[in-house]
Amino acid sequence: MSGNAESKLNAGYYRLMLYAALFGAFSSLITAGYITLYNQGIKFFGQVNLSLFNINFWPLVLLSLAGVSIGLAIKFFGQHGGLGIAQRQYAQTGSINYRNLPSILLQAFIALWSGAAVGPEGPLVFLTGGVGSFVSDRLKLRKDDVQVLVYSAIAGGFGGFFGSPVIGAIGAFEYMYIKELDFYRHLIPGLIAAAVGYGVYFAILHTSYLGIYSFPNFETPRLVDLVLALLVGVIAGVIGIVFKVIFGIMNKAFGRLNSRPVGRAIIGGIIIGLIGSFLPLTLYSGQNELLQIIHNPAAFGIGILLVMMLLKMLLTSTSFATGFEGGPVFPLLFIGGTLGLALSEILTFIPQGVGVTAGMAGVACAVFPLPLTITLLLGLLGGQTDLLPVIAIGAVTGFIVSKALTPLLPKQGKQSGSSNNNKSSQSS
Repeated sequence: MSGNAESKLNAGYYRLMLYAALFGAFSSLITAGYITLYNQGIKFFGQVNLSLFNINFWPLVLLSLAGVSIGLAIKFFGQHGGLGIAQRQYAQTGSINYRNLPSILLQAFIALWSGAAVGPEGPLVFLTGGVGSFVSDRLKLRKDDVQVLVYSAIAGGFGGFFGSPVIGAIGAFEYMYIKELDFYRHLIPGLIAAAVGYGVYFAILHTSYLGIYSFPNFETPRLVDLVLALLVGVIAGVIGIVFKVIFGIMNKAFGRLNSRPVGRAIIGGIIIGLIGSFLPLTLYSGQNELLQIIHNPAAFGIGILLVMMLLKMLLTSTSFATGFEGGPVFPLLFIGGTLGLALSEILTFIPQGVGVTAGMAGVACAVFPLPLTITLLLGLLGGQTDLLPVIAIGAVTGFIVSKALTPLLPKQGKQSGSSNNNKSSQSS
């Protein structure tokens, strides 16, 4: 074991560490610009008010226009993004196709600024991984080193964005579905890149997501809370399966319009905008909207919470199915958070903190296998590391329930999300 480790610590390895630090710094610099543009665009486009009968119909107008823009962009440039595409490219080549980056970012910013129910982390992977691949090509590095440095570039961006070097390294590893962990070839460079990325990001923006959620009426978990987290995790796992079913139905329904991307995107924009005009908290990625709900749970009854949960599933599925580029993590956290609050209202013996944390972790990990990332992320987002056992139980339980139930789903519903993206990517 030690001899193998020592053989890897040669001059080439130390040079790789230096490259990882540089890639992390540059990636974080790009991430800071990306997030700044993302936030400023939302602020600019979200301040308009077109009220009629005390309802602001600006989301309907904005998302309809966004549908036209995204549809035209897909028609002329192709649809190269989507769920699982970056991971598939990395698994096959060890890099991300940076040639498609301009069209992916164009479609992503239109979707994110307009209020589509998607998160910013998906395009961020294409951006950081694509730039890392481009720089690696220019440096003419070995294929094995390119694979490590592209991962390091993503880790650097995540380290800054999520405000933690550990989440940056672990998050990039899980998000990219890297199957084999080589401690020296992956995790160490990733930690270096994420640490440097965190430093650069914080030095520029002086902000992070750490501590944005203060979970209500909950401090240190009791033994019974761990059992309750298991219960919430089981329910969250089932809700994750419901999301997969809705996602499959939307992809199958809108898949018939793949040859008409403009019409498909316009219909998607109208659906998202119309629902969002009546329930604006279901729009956008969901982290700020969930924050409003958590800090004022008394303003929302059980029925409203469950309706918002179901509508968020519908809007997120519709967004992806109609070409609105983005990421899935933050919408899933919104779904899990509203579920957890509703459960704590229905089953009053479940503390709100247990319901929210285990619900968020369970739903997210039922849909995407990110148990380590979600556990660490939610522990830091809440600023309460004492909640980590509750979060971990919710995450693992949701993951296991989903694994057990997913084989029972119809194959078309399970695969439709990726097949549509594949067809779009190949045709363009």
